[in-house]
Amino acid sequence: VYAQAIQAQLATTVSPVPVYGNFNRNFATQPKFITWQLRNIHQDVNTGQNQANKGIDRPIFQISIFTQNMQDGFNIANTILQSLHGYSGQFGGLLYVAKADVQWLYNTYDNTIGLHQIILDTTLDIPC
Repeated sequence: VYAQAIQAQLATTVSPVPVYGNFNRNFATQPKFITWQLRNIHQDVNTGQNQANKGIDRPIFQISIFTQNMQDGFNIANTILQSLHGYSGQFGGLLYVAKADVQWLYNTYDNTIGLHQIILDTTLDIPC
């Protein structure tokens, strides 16, 4: 469900830029695209003396933005930051997210593939 929600939310946010799971990237044919990978899923976090208070699940996924033109990458990253940072609501139409936090990790250029790359981390707070 997490993967389906992430794919749907990102595809809606950056349309018409293609969005792929990390295993499905295609460097050769597209001047700009996004890949993502689910990096971390925690078990439910319960609190209180007897652990009876329901808490949150905090999955983290990484977004990689690939572009031939650096400005395109910065524009796409800004779109994601503006749309998802602080987001609360139905994520991808599949699950409720209390809050999304987006962090810009770094940007770089890969000479081998000839593409600029921006890496973002997103943490979702999902009530249990």
